[in-house]
Amino acid sequence: MKHQSWFFLILVLIGAVVLSGCDIFGRVQPEDPQVVLQTSIASTQLALEEIETIVAATLDAMPTVEQKAPEVPTPTGIVAVPTSTTIPTLQPTEAPTSAPTEAPTSTPTDMLTSTPTSAVPLAQVSVPTNCRTGPGIIFDQVSILDVGRQVEVIARNASGTYWVVRNPGGEGTCWLWDQYVTITGSTADLPIWDSPPTPTPTAGETPTTVTMRVSIPTNCRVGPGIPYEIVSVLQANRTVEVLARHATADFWVINNPVGSGTCWVWGEHATFTGAWWNLPVQDAPPAPTPAPEVTPTAVTMKVSIPTNCRVGPGIPYEIVSVLQANRTVEVLARHATADFWVINNPVGSGTCWVWGEHATFTGAWWNLPVQDAPPAPTPAAVTLRVRVDTNCRVGPGIPYDIVTIFRIGKTATVVGRHASLDFWVIENPEGSGTCWVWGKYATLTGPSSSLPIWDPPPRP
Repeated sequence: MKHQSWFFLILVLIGAVVLSGCDIFGRVQPEDPQVVLQTSIASTQLALEEIETIVAATLDAMPTVEQKAPEVPTPTGIVAVPTSTTIPTLQPTEAPTSAPTEAPTSTPTDMLTSTPTSAVPLAQVSVPTNCRTGPGIIFDQVSILDVGRQVEVIARNASGTYWVVRNPGGEGTCWLWDQYVTITGSTADLPIWDSPPTPTPTAGETPTTVTMRVSIPTNCRVGPGIPYEIVSVLQANRTVEVLARHATADFWVINNPVGSGTCWVWGEHATFTGAWWNLPVQDAPPAPTPAPEVTPTAVTMKVSIPTNCRVGPGIPYEIVSVLQANRTVEVLARHATADFWVINNPVGSGTCWVWGEHATFTGAWWNLPVQDAPPAPTPAAVTLRVRVDTNCRVGPGIPYDIVTIFRIGKTATVVGRHASLDFWVIENPEGSGTCWVWGKYATLTGPSSSLPIWDPPPRP
């Protein structure tokens, strides 16, 4: 408050001096403008000198202050005139400052960083695929992962060719081949599992017949692999004797399931019984030479996926062979609907019917003769036997009640199947009605692929 009084007094004195220098209180003004201008400049210079003297004296008389004095405003209308006289100024003490704060950086804090949570990796297959006790067909089959079903992925092998998944048919885990697998979710953090020990023959094991059964229809060829012609098709769940194997244990020699001689079957979708490792190793026959080109003037067709060639136009007719993808064949006739086409059997003699849904044509196919379909076949009965006593239930699986027990040595008529080919609907062997039997220990005879697919009853 004391300092404010001093400054107020200074301002009053300065104002009085300025006013007196300007002589605004005089009653008589010079008439000559030049004289008025010179008088004003002289008076202003004198007033400034008096201000400097007053300020200097006042500052000498004032005690030292701890804060910087406010700036003295310059009166309006006064023009600053340079002077060589130095006006003493206060030396202000260091102004208090607030504690410095840390400058923000561009590095985001943990609160702002969001790490996406990796989804649980899931596996699904494009064809039914065996799930085994280890990575390869030498290991026992545990269950089958069906198309459209997803299972959690637990681990993988070092080469990334097999995935360890939760057993789709029971408890525990099993190994799934990567060939037909699609993975969703992150697999970067999956552990790498070593393969379990390779199974070895039991000591003192008596050699027995080796048999195999495939879970899906599988081509039987002249040699081990796609370059060789197809001889026939080994139907799903049919058991056949194995005569020899390839050195890689990927292909197996069996008796031709629909004719004479032998042929080679891929073992990926197969289950074996017996000491297969004692089978003789058979060398592959020479690779076949390419077929000659078809005459351009003929009507030809080429399918984009392997397509069954049947005795007649449609699923009720038996399969004769398979027309492989991208193979060009001559077309001899067509059905009236132009949905099915008659061609020479691509792997044998005679003719057969191919569905045209996945085919492309060259030539004037509309000029082909129309051929009538042969009489529809009467479906043959499909029967089933089991190797161990097996529960026959109200539905496909443990949650359903047991109706009866299907005993070893008995034969039952199969009337339907589950879409997964894991369960079969049979006529109740101990009473009326039907029940569901697990196919793990079953052997079927007859065209099981033509059986109708049954939907399971509601779960209890």
